[in-house]
Amino acid sequence: MDREIVRLDMTKDFEAFEELSVISFGEATNSKKEMYEWLFEKNPYNKSGNMMYLLKEGDKVIGCDGLLPNELYVNGKTLLTAHSVKSMTHPDYKKQGIFRMMTENSCERGRQDGVDVVIGLANDQSYPAYKRFGWPTLFEKEVYVKPILINNILKRRIKIGALAELGNSIYVAFMKNKLKGSMDKEIQFEILNKVPREVQECWDKYKSKYNVLLVKDYKYLNYRYNERPDINYVTVLARHNKEIIGFAILHNAVANGSKMTSAVEFFTDPGSERYIKALANGIAKYCYDKGLEYAVVGTGLYGSYRDVLLKNGFMVTRKPPKNNMMIAHILSDKVTLDEITGHEKWHITQGDGETELDL
Repeated sequence: MDREIVRLDMTKDFEAFEELSVISFGEATNSKKEMYEWLFEKNPYNKSGNMMYLLKEGDKVIGCDGLLPNELYVNGKTLLTAHSVKSMTHPDYKKQGIFRMMTENSCERGRQDGVDVVIGLANDQSYPAYKRFGWPTLFEKEVYVKPILINNILKRRIKIGALAELGNSIYVAFMKNKLKGSMDKEIQFEILNKVPREVQECWDKYKSKYNVLLVKDYKYLNYRYNERPDINYVTVLARHNKEIIGFAILHNAVANGSKMTSAVEFFTDPGSERYIKALANGIAKYCYDKGLEYAVVGTGLYGSYRDVLLKNGFMVTRKPPKNNMMIAHILSDKVTLDEITGHEKWHITQGDGETELDL
């Protein structure tokens, strides 16, 4: 039977696309059509339509691969980049070169639409294939966690609920008092249920102090966090002398039975230990106020983020994140591999990549 590569048509192809997603990633994969319509069809960085492609044999979808375009800031240049996502091959069609064919198709379509570089956070299953394709590794991502409440940790260790609650109460009282003493009294926080337009001023103020990061202007943040239909995010603004000097965007969730928050965005002056500490403390205070058990943050090694986080109660997670190997494929002459290689050059957040999208 003839095969053809087609652009994903949400009206005709979504059920078959969803079926392959569940086969490939399990029942927990995000299967909400409205989310994919937002993610693929309404992406403001699309040039000629969505960039998701299916390999069909008749009416059956046997492969998928595509790109999510956005912008990348590199040494003062704003480039069009795209994340490689939803690489899937139906298990009945393995070892037929479908993964390579679909990856090459995505890159060619990206090149036609002006994409300068394709990036992706590969997992242990896809990473070996990308290495065979010759895609270089830029760095291995780290994630940092800060315990806020420890009742569940203590329950797992001492098995006595009353003692666990007592231990947690003592710990929380001590840590809240310690946090109160370390809060910067000149920096105020505002908690919002939407990303405000004012974040553009913060991006414009500090972007030139960064080396490599995905653009965090209002256009991107509004699309990514305000317009997403299936999740409500929380924005934490930090102000000094009434000006926004940093912001965090939080996704509250339950993971392994514990209430937590993930700082999907974490942005301020990368060289200011004072502002980074203040923003991290603002997240911790929010967690105490909401009864959350821990906070998760991602960052690169550029600037002072990592050092400040580690000095203020965050720890590198014991296990690396599922998608932790940053890979790339250069498509134009506007950027060189050397410019973007190295964890020390990057600021990368929990919102960068497909993990936060539950794909």
